[in-house]
Amino acid sequence: MSTYLQLCTYLRSETTDAGTGPTAVTGNTGELARMVKWVADAWTELQQDREDWLWMRKSFTVDTVASDGAYEYTDCTDTVSAAAISRFARWYTGPEDWKCYLTSTGVSGEYFLPWLEWEDFKRLYRFGTQTNGPPAHVSMDPTQAFVLGPKPDAIYTISGDYQTGPQVMTADGDEPEMPARFHALIVYEAMSKYGGTRVAPEAMLRAVSEGGRLRFALELDQLPRMSYGAPLA
Repeated sequence: MSTYLQLCTYLRSETTDAGTGPTAVTGNTGELARMVKWVADAWTELQQDREDWLWMRKSFTVDTVASDGAYEYTDCTDTVSAAAISRFARWYTGPEDWKCYLTSTGVSGEYFLPWLEWEDFKRLYRFGTQTNGPPAHVSMDPTQAFVLGPKPDAIYTISGDYQTGPQVMTADGDEPEMPARFHALIVYEAMSKYGGTRVAPEAMLRAVSEGGRLRFALELDQLPRMSYGAPLA
């Protein structure tokens, strides 16, 4: 496991710059300050390169309020941290990604909630007179709140998956959340930024060749497996 400070030190040692450091991620000037920023930017950009990195997929749960059909991500509790979601990118929308059960009955009555695109959802649940009842569908409105149709007539427990927003490293001991064996990729990505501002073809070459191999391994490990659909006939 590498910390933010260790990654910055690694970047300096892997470039042609002489000297030591940094000794902290704050209080730097000149080239060391740029290296610290390059590492932070490389990590943020890597997280945003794909919208389906597995390490960024999290699960959540929320109890509904009767007659309330819309819920922000801040209303939901991350199942691992047991805290309200604070970093959010998107909801997962697969056919079995959302589940629901009447809270008073318990999980034995759990069922799947099919996802509807917003335009289809509006046609069903935002037209004419509506009656509250057990949620039958879920969608996302333009504010990124998830919406239930029909609006719940009691307290239901909803669970599903979401993609977390990027982790921003700011302190010496911050550790990238992706698997530790791929942390060097952040340094290679930062090396390409270094090579782009300096006449350093050897740094750029390593960033492309060694970084490319590590990125390929990361994608094999941390992207969903391709699956095949059912036969057409």
